[in-house]
Amino acid sequence: MPAADRSAGEAAAPRAGVGESLCGFDPDATAALLGELGEPPYRARQLFAWVHARGARDYAAMSDLPARARDALALRLPVRCTSVAEAHPGADGTTKLLLALADGERVECVLIPEGERRTACISTQVGCGVGCVFCASGADGVVRNLTAAEIVEQSYALRDLAGTRLTNLVVMGMG
Repeated sequence: MPAADRSAGEAAAPRAGVGESLCGFDPDATAALLGELGEPPYRARQLFAWVHARGARDYAAMSDLPARARDALALRLPVRCTSVAEAHPGADGTTKLLLALADGERVECVLIPEGERRTACISTQVGCGVGCVFCASGADGVVRNLTAAEIVEQSYALRDLAGTRLTNLVVMGMG
């Protein structure tokens, strides 16, 4: 709501920073956020389960949370802050996802299926400082570190793609 439409005592809800989403919140931070909204502590467990166990992408799906809480949360913080910009299936069964970040940067993550295993290969940085000649990610060096939410969301995008739980995790970008 524009500032002119708010009453004198009503403050603007804080907005999320770039690269922040509910996916980056641990249980304590989730409880604190809901506490600020006047919700009872058990709501934090519900919200945490929706995001991390059930894979909810938006607040509308969270049917056991009151509408007022969903609306207030939606004004403060997105559930996810990344989106799949491109998907590239490989002949070997792997699929590379290019994720768009809120600041316009992009990162890659890869789903590597092998038998019953589903390995997620995720990034921790935009770019890379190693500079391997065969890798496009290092061409411009390290641009920035990813937020916790941006890192977690890669694994969720790959879990969504796999349609099942992931069994292994490989973390790139710490060189």
